[in-house]
Amino acid sequence: MTDHSTPSGGASAADTPSKDCFVIAPIGPAGSEIRRRSNQIMKYLIRPVLSKQGYVAVRGDEMDQGGLITSHILTRIASDPLVIADLTDANPNVYYELAVRHVLQKPFIQLIDASQRLPFDVAGLRTIQVDHRDLDSVEEAKAALGRAIDSIHKGEPIETPMSFAIELQDLRTSNNPEEQGLAQLLDAVKQIQRDVRGGRSRGAPLEDYMALRAFVMQLGQQGRLTGDDIDLLINATTSDAYDHWARSLPYTSSAFDDEPPF
Repeated sequence: MTDHSTPSGGASAADTPSKDCFVIAPIGPAGSEIRRRSNQIMKYLIRPVLSKQGYVAVRGDEMDQGGLITSHILTRIASDPLVIADLTDANPNVYYELAVRHVLQKPFIQLIDASQRLPFDVAGLRTIQVDHRDLDSVEEAKAALGRAIDSIHKGEPIETPMSFAIELQDLRTSNNPEEQGLAQLLDAVKQIQRDVRGGRSRGAPLEDYMALRAFVMQLGQQGRLTGDDIDLLINATTSDAYDHWARSLPYTSSAFDDEPPF
């Protein structure tokens, strides 16, 4: 990929032709809180950073073109050098449009409201978290967005669920026994992920999980759980209901509340 960064002593981004960046975001009706947040993210986070990097950011509702708007949007998603997707509120249109970009394996950057959790399928992809009501959070997100664009300009590999699937298929059809074995291992890992997402593991009946849950509850009632233990019980794949249960368990702030750790 061409390096668009400015060399020392060279022309600045303002002196070079601008590049297009399409922004996929939940928009909402005019005057809604969704629209207000989306506008603030564009104004105070995305546009300031992209302008310095030589990009012009455009959101779907800002496009002034006749004809079928969906066609124009998909054209921009397919052709623009960069796409930024705001995954806040799990908007289905956003995920559909982002999936198109994933399939094309072209540069993209994901961001999400800091209070929300990424869905399982994209939880492993680097995503910028931002609280638009917190100025420090916005500044941190701006710095992270700038670094992400720099990484794209340096030609870092673009990883998506689709690229993983393609690589896995190549391994499956390889004549190399080691690559075939790696494909089987990756298949097994994916199956474990699906089992975890479904709340159970292959060969492990629900009764096993209920017994483990009862044991953890007993430890909490005995005052033998710490805050760190609770954190270990929760991860990106656990459900909101499970997380609520884990956080409701009684625990101490330290394993050594009454005596020093020696």
